[in-house]
Amino acid sequence: MNNLSELYGEDYAVTSEQPERYYWYKTAGGERFGVRKARLSDEEHMLLCTLFYHEVDSDMEDPVQQKWVSVLFDENLDVSTVTEKPVRYIHFHLKEVPSDFTEFKEAMIGLFSTEVIFLFKNEKEGLMVQENTEGEQLVEELEQMAAALTADFFIEMSLFVGQVIEDTTPSNLLNTYQTEKRWFTSGIKLIPSQLVFTQPAIVPAILFSEASKETIHYIKTLIEPVSEDAELLKSIRAYLEANLNITMASKQLYVHRNSLQYRVDKFIERTGIDVKSFKGAVMVYLALLTYELR
Repeated sequence: MNNLSELYGEDYAVTSEQPERYYWYKTAGGERFGVRKARLSDEEHMLLCTLFYHEVDSDMEDPVQQKWVSVLFDENLDVSTVTEKPVRYIHFHLKEVPSDFTEFKEAMIGLFSTEVIFLFKNEKEGLMVQENTEGEQLVEELEQMAAALTADFFIEMSLFVGQVIEDTTPSNLLNTYQTEKRWFTSGIKLIPSQLVFTQPAIVPAILFSEASKETIHYIKTLIEPVSEDAELLKSIRAYLEANLNITMASKQLYVHRNSLQYRVDKFIERTGIDVKSFKGAVMVYLALLTYELR
């Protein structure tokens, strides 16, 4: 911090009567400092965003947003009431800082409905607070949104749809946010290609992130006899994701029902695991994930 102060001199500050003229950053330890915007080049700003948390300008936040920021980011539990409605967090993470963050932020908000409260923790991460928690097409809509933003700004992003929160006391809102954020971080590391995470999809990633290498290796060996048969593994994965429904899975794979039934029987014969049973299906699904997770 002393080095930064010496480097930027009068353009470095920890407080200011004109905060809008500064980019504000925060260290992992919570120390806050700012550098005058006019002093920083785009490259310097992006470097500082990489090293520290960048606080997004809050002058556009309404009172409702300010309450959420106070509880979730500042961990202030003295706020009386944030909301009385059930809510759900939709976390987002960008792989890099947009070259024009303001334009990106406006585009992202424009793609969503007014029932969503946007909270940007910094220029790479934040969340949407969804008050209308109903809607079966949510994941599909998020995938389309992420694809549109990626195409327009050439920035890859990941999202995580959290649980519906009924208990909206500040402490529970904060605890849920922190837990889901840890889960999301683990999911991104383990399955970087995933666009939208849901609870069912992210739980295995959490389990694997805490499992030992020996455990993961053991699970992986369960299907080792068929590990080289890519077509068979693809068929079994489709069968499992179709809720063990042969007819539905065969349609997704564009194969005859009897052909898929033959492959399922072949898998059982070669591995000794009855994938038609619930316990066998769970075990095989986890084993298949070990080949995908890093």
